[in-house]
Amino acid sequence: MSETPAEAAPLLEVNDVSYRYGSFNALSHVSLKAEPGQLIALVGRNGAGKSTLLRCIAGWTQPTDGEIKIKGISVSKTERQIREHVVLLPDTPPFYSELSAWEHLQFTAQVHSYMDWEDEAEELLERYGLLANKNAFPFTFSRGMRYKLALCIALLVEPALLLMDEPLGPLDPVSADDLWHQLARHKADGMTILLSSHQLPPEATPDLYVIMEGGEVIAQGTPDGLRESLKITGEMSLDNLLRGALKERRETTHA
Repeated sequence: MSETPAEAAPLLEVNDVSYRYGSFNALSHVSLKAEPGQLIALVGRNGAGKSTLLRCIAGWTQPTDGEIKIKGISVSKTERQIREHVVLLPDTPPFYSELSAWEHLQFTAQVHSYMDWEDEAEELLERYGLLANKNAFPFTFSRGMRYKLALCIALLVEPALLLMDEPLGPLDPVSADDLWHQLARHKADGMTILLSSHQLPPEATPDLYVIMEGGEVIAQGTPDGLRESLKITGEMSLDNLLRGALKERRETTHA
């Protein structure tokens, strides 16, 4: 079967993907799609499979079954090409202990053969409050600062798809709200963002929610669509979304 032409395909397609650790099903028949310029919140309890799904999409982990495509191209077949379009920020990003924050950005620019990258790098550091620490080593940073540095490095690459594992967890409420507004800015520029989170700022509204439980997608849709289908009468908090989805799942299973 030939690949779907990139111009006709969704940016991201996850088709019936499963992943097993031995006899444990970490993912079971997961499917979702993402278009350019969408901000999607992947939510669920600990062990729901969110991190495993992000690693599979990024090409860090090979699914046991199913297929993942980026711009119509199978991740498993062209991992090197896919990594030009996708960046995954894990919840605890790794850094080189011997490189300063600025040298990490310099190293990234050299790997990608970027020219005239310095102004963009300084703008990113300033935007995320790290410019004064550009010559410091990441191991001296707080957890939140380390995540912000990893985000600056990722944004220097300008990926079409940015995957973020628990980006708001290390941040205080003010920083989390600021990060959300910055992500909305990148989304408006056409970047697709898929993030997993246990919490969102009060005013945060993603384009889509994907709710996971036990390695499965148990509900997905727009905020308004899920409010109606899950019969949510209170605020659209992640707690209410998850409770509504679990209740709907139990009722469907019993029926």
